[in-house]
Amino acid sequence: MSAGRGSVYRGRSGQWAFVTHRITGFLVFFFLLLHIIDVSLVSRPDLYDEVHELYGNVVLRLFEVGLLFGLVFHSLNGLRIVMVDFFPGGIRNEKRALSTVLFITIVFTLVGGYVIMKPFIDGRIL
Repeated sequence: MSAGRGSVYRGRSGQWAFVTHRITGFLVFFFLLLHIIDVSLVSRPDLYDEVHELYGNVVLRLFEVGLLFGLVFHSLNGLRIVMVDFFPGGIRNEKRALSTVLFITIVFTLVGGYVIMKPFIDGRIL
């Protein structure tokens, strides 16, 4: 890299997939830690019930939709990375594979997000 050219990163799809994969991996790991703490509360039923009542909040449900996006993207993008790394023709189809990953992620997130948010849509939880 020469001093006058700036960064070698040009913001192409592979770079954004790399960054998003790292971010979603961190968020999934953070959720796993939170889930372990949550499950450990089962020995204190009153506190466990309070925490799960809090999870019914619309803001936390929206975070669950974001978590769903992160889980789906991270897992599908991981499979895309395996395809690119281990199959000779994978690199030629990298952009198409990323587009497919994004499409499936968005569809799953919309469908799953509807299911997660349905109690609020129906007006059963406020």
